[in-house]
Amino acid sequence: MEHSLAEAEAQGCFKAKANAKGGFKALPFIISNEILEKVAGFGLNVNFITYLNMQYHLSHANAGSLLFVWGAVSNFAPIPGAVVADMYLGRFMVVAIGSIACLIGMVFLWLSAMIPGARPPPCDMRLSPELCAPPEARHMAWLLAGFVFLSVGAGGVRPCSMAFGADQFSRHPKERRSRILQVYFNAYYGSIGVAFMVAVTVIVYVQDNLGWKVGLAVPTGLMLLSAVSFLLGSGLYIKDKGSKQMFAGIGAAVTAAVRNHRAWLPEKTEDGVYHHLKDCKLTVPTDRLRFLNKACMISSTKEDKPSNGAADGISDRGRLCTVDQVEQLKSAIRVMPIWSSIIFLAQAMNQYFAVPQADAMDRRVGAGGFRVPSGTFAVFNMLTMSLWLGCYDRWTAPALRRLTGNPRGLTMKQRIGGGLLFGTAAMAAAAVVENARRRQALGGGGGGAMSAFWLVPQYALAGLAEAFGVIGVIEFFYTELPKSMASFSMALLYMIMGAGSLAGSLIIKVVHEASGRGGRTSWLAEDLNAGRYDYYYWLLAGLGAVNFIYFLWCGWAYGEEGKTVEWEDEGEGETPMA
Repeated sequence: MEHSLAEAEAQGCFKAKANAKGGFKALPFIISNEILEKVAGFGLNVNFITYLNMQYHLSHANAGSLLFVWGAVSNFAPIPGAVVADMYLGRFMVVAIGSIACLIGMVFLWLSAMIPGARPPPCDMRLSPELCAPPEARHMAWLLAGFVFLSVGAGGVRPCSMAFGADQFSRHPKERRSRILQVYFNAYYGSIGVAFMVAVTVIVYVQDNLGWKVGLAVPTGLMLLSAVSFLLGSGLYIKDKGSKQMFAGIGAAVTAAVRNHRAWLPEKTEDGVYHHLKDCKLTVPTDRLRFLNKACMISSTKEDKPSNGAADGISDRGRLCTVDQVEQLKSAIRVMPIWSSIIFLAQAMNQYFAVPQADAMDRRVGAGGFRVPSGTFAVFNMLTMSLWLGCYDRWTAPALRRLTGNPRGLTMKQRIGGGLLFGTAAMAAAAVVENARRRQALGGGGGGAMSAFWLVPQYALAGLAEAFGVIGVIEFFYTELPKSMASFSMALLYMIMGAGSLAGSLIIKVVHEASGRGGRTSWLAEDLNAGRYDYYYWLLAGLGAVNFIYFLWCGWAYGEEGKTVEWEDEGEGETPMA
């Protein structure tokens, strides 16, 4: 991190009255809330497939499918959460409600480990899975109640926490605010990295060595501290209220386009026949998706535009939206094909089956034979991503600039494409390693169990997929969509993760049932050695290759980056261009 928050304040970035709200004194409560919530969440997610398998007697396929669905719901939940925060309750109230909901969800999961009747009778799934009683409806109801509360909490915390921290500097002078926000965002993302490292090492170690009663009690306690720390700072926060104008622009454009869909559109786009705001220089819509221009068309030509502004119904400006609202809708529609091609990235980033794979491998390290917890190998994902991001701006990007002539080194679509390729490579690496592990376990390789550190390449490739793909996606949406749609751009990212989780769950279900027909052993059998998880990974790699071709077509159809309309920033006086 280039400068700490304290250094930014010492350099004069923050000069406010002692009794003023917001600023740096509010950040410890907000960042503490985020760190503790992330430690609890990461510590739960990375190893929870083991809990569902060993304590709830779910097969690896069913447990993985359930986690994919839960992940999908948790990633879609921030969309209504952002709407409620920005339009009605404000970010403080939504983060507070989300933190409390997360705490309630963690309590449900902790009690599922504490109360014997909340889960099936004890049974060793490793020795005799066929003899273990499956969970009953009451057991699943307890478990799903915890998932529901955690998803509601994710819907409140994920889209609002970082933005709420930025709100604390909204009353600072603009020239100082930009520098402060840069420091704040560095600290925020740094806190997420620290949280992940702690979760996949300390929390996973506690779960593997002290049992699930303690292993779930620790995240629950951390979630309690998270909620309390956030609420304790309530009197220090700047609390902006919600505004119902958030989606008014896109909503008005959609309504007007439907209402005026029968209107005749002239062959040429002409100045003076489209409804626009006073003093706004964006007076003519673009020719992309021209049929939407009907939504802001006052009349078909200058000559037949009525003087009273009410002929043919379409000249009634009460039925129209403005040119910039139409262009916002066009921008949202144009990015959707590329959005759909990135769903595979979420599938590649979820390494759920790597945990049971690690359980079946040799995890010992050092002379003392210390066993690395299975879930801890996910740390190589974050390490790879962090190292790449740290090196990219300093060394990689300048070298790429000299080769490509692009100021960014790589275009945004090239970075997204690189992420998809690395995600496909991660699946292929997982297939190769699983095939080798299975052959050695069945006696073909000799020398005992294969080292679990052979899983590092697939984790590292998944980390590169995230570093290239996710960062590229964020930058692409933020750049290609107008700034007034920044919340929508983040919502699109969460929708990718949610859709990817749903697709992953569907693939697991189809593969498990199709490969197990006719009395055959399923590829995703409970016994990894009896199943063919390597075939499953090869299937994903093949889908990734097909998806990459689809992405290339979407990128070609989208056209050149940076050619979208530039909107006038409110209050800035910049000149928009078409």
